[in-house]
Amino acid sequence: MIRKVSGPYNLDTYFLICKTTKKAVIIDPGGPANDMISFIRKLKILPVKILNTHGHADQFFSFETFKKTYPVPSCLHGRDDLFFRDPEVREKTRQAVGLPPPYPADIELVDQEVIFFGNSRLTVIHTPGHTPGSVCFLCEGNLFSGDAIFVGEAGRTDLPGGDLDLLIDSIKTRILPLDKKTIIHPGHHHGDEFESTLEKEIQQNIYITDFILDG
Repeated sequence: MIRKVSGPYNLDTYFLICKTTKKAVIIDPGGPANDMISFIRKLKILPVKILNTHGHADQFFSFETFKKTYPVPSCLHGRDDLFFRDPEVREKTRQAVGLPPPYPADIELVDQEVIFFGNSRLTVIHTPGHTPGSVCFLCEGNLFSGDAIFVGEAGRTDLPGGDLDLLIDSIKTRILPLDKKTIIHPGHHHGDEFESTLEKEIQQNIYITDFILDG
């Protein structure tokens, strides 16, 4: 796994690479397309899928330009793909985020779907709340959590499609049951901590300590 900080929102983009075949999936490629292309060429990897944790434009706003060089499919959960096609939702999101969400997805993701890249694989976990179709990706003890959960925080729910109760339920029922040694790689980092563990978040994350454990 390689992390690259990209885009205007301190976005963490992740490259998951099969060591044998060099095939790779890219999670939330929010940076400038030319930067991403140069980085991929430097790594000498073969992208096979773009995986979006949710439908906000900061996660993949340069994808159409990127796709002209690497024509790989963009994958998004079906609920977000449908939600962000709505013209009213698109305009409200543009006003709130500053960019309209791209659409449509080439491939719609579903909960518990297994995605293969070379000899490696990951599992899709639907974690709605930040958006209706927000997902996390679980790969060999690593959870790429998008905007569902950060280090010490969780994703905002005041944007179109956000639902705090649903987000808390997703953390409680979809993330907390995972192995406590699971390493959490969030979609954004605030401060110097790029990652955490589920065990640490259970002890320190206010969304878990206050909303779930004391709820």
